[in-house]
Amino acid sequence: MNNKSNRTIWRDDHETYTELASVVQEMDDSVDAVVVEGMHDKEALKEIGITKEIAMYSSSGFSHVEFVDCLRRRHTCVAILTDYDRAGKRYNKKLVALLEREGVKVEKRYREEIGKILGLRGMKSIESINSLRNKVFASQKLY
Repeated sequence: MNNKSNRTIWRDDHETYTELASVVQEMDDSVDAVVVEGMHDKEALKEIGITKEIAMYSSSGFSHVEFVDCLRRRHTCVAILTDYDRAGKRYNKKLVALLEREGVKVEKRYREEIGKILGLRGMKSIESINSLRNKVFASQKLY
């Protein structure tokens, strides 16, 4: 690839990352906690700027009901950012139903917006935010 093509790819990656960071910042301002599947997802969200609690669903060791009860006692509004694969969608659907039944507001639009942004780049996992970030900042040094 020539330099012009590399700059175009970097610009696309940079714009995507900037858009993600903007949505994530808005989410961080709006919710009490964010639910993710695992440690890599948690790390990716911390790197992009989440300051609220990030609760890990898959590695919590709790049943669905125990996990929801734990969240319900501490938070009134959460976002769920499970991956966009079949398992992640299934976790999301189950958690939304359980949390809303317990009176916890689930901000669904952030999952939708982030999924749309990642999907346009062919990404289906929250942890892929880290690889995008690394590409942007590594490439930035070249330009």
